[in-house]
Amino acid sequence: MYILGIHDGHNCGASLILNEKVLFSICEERLSRNKNEVGYPVESINKVLFLADIQSSELSAVVYASNFMHSKDHLQNISPWYKVGETDQEKDLEKTSEYKDIIFNERRKERLQKVCNHLNLSADIVHFVEHHLAHLAAAYYTRPEGLFKEKVLGLTCDGAGDGISATVSICEQNSINRISSSNRHTSLGKLYSRTTMLMGMKPWEHEYKLMGMAPYADSERTEKAADIFRKILTVDEETLEFKNLTSLSMNYTYEYLRDSFEDIRFDVISASIQKFTEEMLLTWVKSAIKKTGIKKIVCGGGVFMNVKANMLIADLPEVEAMYIMPSGGDESLSIGAALEHYYQQKTTSGYVCGIDNLYLGGVAPDIDDEDNLVNSLDNKTVLVSKPKDIEQKIAKLLADSQIVARCRGEMEWGARSLGNRSILCKADNYAVVDKINSMIKVRDFWMPFAPSILSESSERYFSDIKKIRPFYMTFAFKGNDETFSEMIASSHPRDHTIRPQVVTQSMNPDYHKMLVHYEKITGSGVVLNTSFNLHGEPIVYSIYDAIRVFLKSGLPHLALNKYIISKI
Repeated sequence: MYILGIHDGHNCGASLILNEKVLFSICEERLSRNKNEVGYPVESINKVLFLADIQSSELSAVVYASNFMHSKDHLQNISPWYKVGETDQEKDLEKTSEYKDIIFNERRKERLQKVCNHLNLSADIVHFVEHHLAHLAAAYYTRPEGLFKEKVLGLTCDGAGDGISATVSICEQNSINRISSSNRHTSLGKLYSRTTMLMGMKPWEHEYKLMGMAPYADSERTEKAADIFRKILTVDEETLEFKNLTSLSMNYTYEYLRDSFEDIRFDVISASIQKFTEEMLLTWVKSAIKKTGIKKIVCGGGVFMNVKANMLIADLPEVEAMYIMPSGGDESLSIGAALEHYYQQKTTSGYVCGIDNLYLGGVAPDIDDEDNLVNSLDNKTVLVSKPKDIEQKIAKLLADSQIVARCRGEMEWGARSLGNRSILCKADNYAVVDKINSMIKVRDFWMPFAPSILSESSERYFSDIKKIRPFYMTFAFKGNDETFSEMIASSHPRDHTIRPQVVTQSMNPDYHKMLVHYEKITGSGVVLNTSFNLHGEPIVYSIYDAIRVFLKSGLPHLALNKYIISKI
């Protein structure tokens, strides 16, 4: 049974599953080249069908994530409906439920017609899965083997979707039973995103920058500033709901935040929203475990992209085991919608892991043109070679303190680069950070890079007591003091935490092989890994993308499938 999952909102994309297994998943931005693309993902839909070599007529079902989704025009310009306050809230409340029903029904018809016309399908096979149910399904049905075969606690938390901002569910035998939900007006995620806009950054994209800035702030000032947030939002430990302490909806907090933080430093603002978010999540998780008695948790939704908060949750003595949906923001919704629909049709209670790895985008679409594209390069500016063992060659270049962009194999799905569309270098010299930034990244000075660590050596670099096995950069860890010098450039420069990708042979044999070679040469099993893209652009997908970015940037080397391309 082929099922197509569609997310047509912010960071839209499509996923194709065969029964309970995710075959392919692609974010539209990789194809359109517009970062965090919004709207109906026509190119992603076409691509996953092409990769599977099937026609739309072979689909058993098409499933939209979210019962309601704003139009593309609305999502492309969010500033007007973010910079609002109490007066705007009063006006909004005057809108009748009848008006809202009309908007909901019109959009539903538009979405239904869109996919039916595109794929020439009957409306009978098109379905909708509620937003937070899709978030949790993505996490629950992709939980790793060996963990959570029994009853688990399912948590979702984000800005909002279908009027909900957070849920608590009990998951057992491939079914999800929701026991609590918080509405959009009490959204922790909305509070974080409005603080992001207050800081002059892009909501839904730059929240991670506030998390990165937070460790730089003075702790005493941070504690005082966090009181501003504590006055408006809390957790009801009995109902497991987030609750307003004022009449102000989180949708309309921008003016309140602007006025409250007028004389407070930017680093303190960042730290205070991060501290408050951590406090709220910890209270919420502990309360949910206490109420249900379930100590193993799975989590989805954009708030769980916060790796520092995830670290603190995992460290709770109440938590026995934890799994975060990799790249659990709205990009995961198409996966969750497809999986949830499948399990709604099936009564089986057997365990099957829906995802074995995140290399779900297929090989570069122009792979057949690779030789021609490479041969067309100016031999006066670049040197092209075809090493017998390209992974060994990459390892040698890295060992010689060279920076190498790697574009090989299947493209990673989601927000993180995981070796196949990555920029790599040695991680033992912090000076390389400025070098990479000047070459290509143009990152904010306070933002950390991340390490890729050979699985067999991971215990040398950090302690994973609860066997989380962070394959996808979803958790932060304190690095081991004894080996910290080997990965200093891939750590947070202030608090020395790392956001590791543990690389196993089964998940990525070629990338694993490169790290093995690198360890043999250097004695170190860790390299710095950052995404292969120009500032403001999505991660590269095609060979053309890779060559264009390589030539346009200061990168000295490109490992492109079977080729090494070096600037002269």
